[in-house]
Amino acid sequence: MSGRLLISSWPGETRIARLDAHDELTFLRVLRDERPPALDDIYLARVTRLDKGLNAAFVALGEGQSGFLPLGKAVTRPDEGAALTLRVTRAPAEDKGAKLAPAQVAVPAGVKPPACLQRGEELTALVRGLAQADDEIICDDSATCNALKAAGHQVTHHRGPGPLFDAVLEAEIEALLLPQVALPGGGGLLIEPVRTLTAIDVNSGRQDGRGGAQRKALEVNLDAAAEIARLLRLRDLSGRIVVDFLEMAGKREREQLMEALRAAVADDPEPVQIQPLKGSGLAELTRRRSRQPLHEVLCMPVGPGGCGWAKSAVTRAFELVRAIDALPPARGPGVTVTPAVGQALDGPAAAALARLAERRGRQPDIAIRAADALNRDGYSLEEG
Repeated sequence: MSGRLLISSWPGETRIARLDAHDELTFLRVLRDERPPALDDIYLARVTRLDKGLNAAFVALGEGQSGFLPLGKAVTRPDEGAALTLRVTRAPAEDKGAKLAPAQVAVPAGVKPPACLQRGEELTALVRGLAQADDEIICDDSATCNALKAAGHQVTHHRGPGPLFDAVLEAEIEALLLPQVALPGGGGLLIEPVRTLTAIDVNSGRQDGRGGAQRKALEVNLDAAAEIARLLRLRDLSGRIVVDFLEMAGKREREQLMEALRAAVADDPEPVQIQPLKGSGLAELTRRRSRQPLHEVLCMPVGPGGCGWAKSAVTRAFELVRAIDALPPARGPGVTVTPAVGQALDGPAAAALARLAERRGRQPDIAIRAADALNRDGYSLEEG
């Protein structure tokens, strides 16, 4: 049995999901035109400052993005203001710019620094590396279909009825943004990304394991290890990850858990390093930061200290475009949005809104209302 690679594309945003033969979600990626630097992106950068103490150069990458270039013995020391072609070796975090290395690439005529020359994660190459031999590739956008066919892929053009990402898949994507995760055999996880790390707490729940408390703890921990490895990939969690497993007194059980965790992350496309399990049950992992985690792509920090997450106005704007597109063509909806979502519709989602108007034959009538007059989605939609 084959899997399915689903590609839902609007101008400004492309979502890629892979479902295996059992319709289990095994891969998810959201690509946006406006995004921070990611692994293997190539930039024509401008040196803004040299730091002798760090033996490094700070550079401008364009669109408000900055980067850090270590100047090892193999790197010729540049002058401030110099233009350099650089490759991203680590994606930026909230308080750290992208880490860079020299790249030998030709600069197209007329391009001036700072500018992005090449995206490391380009759709056709991503599909080539992701699709398995018998996978069916299905796409809902004609231009994207044509681009994939030109690259040698066999693609089915989805024309409905209904959206390519059905309600079940949309619900799975929503669940990937929630802190609470139920484990298959009972128990659960609490996943909390903060500024310096991602904390994962394993809870026993009401699982009725046999063999006493120690056996129950091992059962829950083994379920947790498998689910954590899956969520690291789907949520693209990276950097320092601290897992508080249920405490186990036996050395043999702790070794069994760590073997299971190492096996679960073995096929992760990003390198994952695992530190020895502490007696208290704390395990520390590090996973390479190649791109923004899913919650950073779709959400923004909220709450005290910015430690919580809520969907951004840009995410809400693309959701609104998809919701209007799903309505029957004859119905002209009344749309009310918050000022922030309105700005996103005029900015990153403007091309998607224009495509929507072209498909439906007219531009939606959009009214702006104060945020406190709308629900938490940032918009309301009333069918005409």
